[in-house]
Amino acid sequence: MIVPRRPPIRVRSPLSPLEDNEVFAVEATGAQLCLRPRADDSVLRIAGQRIDLETTLGVAVVEVTGLHPNTNYMAIVENDAGEQTAQVAFRTRSRHVGDITKFATISDIHLGTHEFGGQRSINESETTDPPFSLRCARAAISEAMEWGAEALLIKGDLTDTGADSDWDLAHRLLDDVPIPIIATWGNHDVWNTREVEPQDAATAFNFSTAPVTSTELAGIRLIMADTSIPESGHGNIEQHREEILELARFDGPVFLGIHHNIMRTPLPWFWPPGIFPNNAAPLLSELPRVNANTFISAGHTHRNRRHSVGPGGALTFTEVAATADYPGVWAGYEISDSRVRQTVRRIASPNALNWSERVRGALGGVWPRWAQGTLEDRCVDMVIN
Repeated sequence: MIVPRRPPIRVRSPLSPLEDNEVFAVEATGAQLCLRPRADDSVLRIAGQRIDLETTLGVAVVEVTGLHPNTNYMAIVENDAGEQTAQVAFRTRSRHVGDITKFATISDIHLGTHEFGGQRSINESETTDPPFSLRCARAAISEAMEWGAEALLIKGDLTDTGADSDWDLAHRLLDDVPIPIIATWGNHDVWNTREVEPQDAATAFNFSTAPVTSTELAGIRLIMADTSIPESGHGNIEQHREEILELARFDGPVFLGIHHNIMRTPLPWFWPPGIFPNNAAPLLSELPRVNANTFISAGHTHRNRRHSVGPGGALTFTEVAATADYPGVWAGYEISDSRVRQTVRRIASPNALNWSERVRGALGGVWPRWAQGTLEDRCVDMVIN
């Protein structure tokens, strides 16, 4: 009798490799490259284009457009003498079928904080105006709208402590945003330091005061669920299971935005802990039967990851990193007849990069390898069945 060999168990490293020159995001007709050119490197050449390199703290974030879908490309870095010094290879993604609807998300903005890192050792003066939390979020929103976002979803931790001064910054950030905003709260917004109750904040910003809200864009229903527990870092999604399931009964894909990550193990093996598996399991077991085309996305962990959750891994779940620290990102979503597509981009504005690059070395250099994730974590397609 021949006994079949079991395939080896592959455990994915929680840390991602970092390259000096890499593709950070890729779409069907464009890509975002993060380059760390040498002192005499001055030009990027790709597909007949010549792009001058401009750096902030040694990094150049370059948007390349005008590419063809499903095509291999090689980006070449050249120095002042026209000599090749580096190259980055990538393949564009497939073309959408039908019309495209776009929206964007941000999370973990932490308005009001002035520091980051182990023992909060990386900081800027409290008199800096605008503070990094505000200028990074402003740049993210501006870039998302320029990309074409028709709505903005805020997935919690808009503020750092819930203080009055944090909410003043929130008004400076959001009052003039011309596209619809849908928000939910994170643990920092409801911490015991809060001076403003979430219901009052929602009223002040004309947000819905309901813990579960929904809105529809062409071809998709957007659901936002408040998983926060007052004065706790953990999350609770079971309390809203019936409401989420009812709203997920939609003839089309559904996007479920939450703050807390869905934990993969009963015991937390990294910080911060989110929604425990036994709390999320009832919803995850029922959602595929109600709407298998459900894309779930959270913040909270300040990292980029892609998971398959629910029975047989039927549902797509992503964690998207923060605006307020390295790598400093926002996520764009494109919905077509064929798929829901997530593309996480670095915030490219120099006003944001001058902070996110400062905190790149946090935790002895471990932080960027933990937070950045892989290209497959950031650029995710959910095929619509």
